[in-house]
Amino acid sequence: MKFAILGGGSWGSALAITLAKNNNSVKVWEFFPEQAQEMQEKRVCKLLPDATLPDNIFISHKIEEVLFDTEAVLLVVPSDKVEATIGNAKHLFSDQPVIICSKGFGEGLQLLSESVQKQVGGNAYCLYGPTHAEEVCHGMFSGIVLAGKEGKERQLLQEAFHSPVFNVEVSDDIIGVQLCAALKNILAVFVGVLDGKRLGDNAKAYVITKGLDEIKMIGLKMGAKPETFYGLAGIGDVIVTATSKHSRNRHVGEQVGKGKKLEEVLAEMNMVAEGVTALKRAIGFKEKLGLHLPLIEGLYQILFEGKDVEEVLAHLSMRSGKAQLPALRT
Repeated sequence: MKFAILGGGSWGSALAITLAKNNNSVKVWEFFPEQAQEMQEKRVCKLLPDATLPDNIFISHKIEEVLFDTEAVLLVVPSDKVEATIGNAKHLFSDQPVIICSKGFGEGLQLLSESVQKQVGGNAYCLYGPTHAEEVCHGMFSGIVLAGKEGKERQLLQEAFHSPVFNVEVSDDIIGVQLCAALKNILAVFVGVLDGKRLGDNAKAYVITKGLDEIKMIGLKMGAKPETFYGLAGIGDVIVTATSKHSRNRHVGEQVGKGKKLEEVLAEMNMVAEGVTALKRAIGFKEKLGLHLPLIEGLYQILFEGKDVEEVLAHLSMRSGKAQLPALRT
């Protein structure tokens, strides 16, 4: 198949390599002209320094060159740039499917699939799972989920990605996989804070478990399927993002836990930590859906209000304990 990838960062490049190795035609749009030229001429992505871009990948800063004569488009720009990117380029789209790989929310807590579908004529799909670019680009075994409307088109897309080292499962729960993809980054930031404060493995297990409960509550309220949260796109992605040395979201939390200011940490990074962006918007689920989300609210207080993480944990424990203690008999 002929693919266009909008976003030449680490994940966009890793997906380009994966598709190219499967003998697909791949064109990548990179926002920064100098970086696009370097990638095209030197066949490297500076965010994946040990990987080589195969010759059947074309990289350009000109989005019209990349979108011309393509059968499917991958959207791999930062989540807060999705709507603007599609809006600026929608006149270049035909009715080819759009596969969303960005992780986050649109304006007003819209799912990215909803935002995209309003602007393009083709079907929207999502590709999410426990897949660090640093491993995928080297052909290390990984599993991922392609979510969207069942049919021949989804099957063709699955076949284009699938290989013995890149296992692609399918799902029709496009709501659930998107919520997992965006909200698991928040858990990774929280786990990083715990690591930075050296608060131990027990606390991390608590946050991951309770955090997944909150993700599931949000998902079920929005129409997601329960089983999604216990699959690759759910607990699988939570595990890899919250525990891996490759996780930029965990790194942000760890630095904050060590005492650095959030703004300082983000300024030092050359990649985007989507968990911070997602948290700013996800706090709105509390009011929008009428849910009690103490863990998400607690991390918001840590990052943006300067609250101490141990105070937040103590508050979480008190609220949880009160909810579970049996009533005393008189």
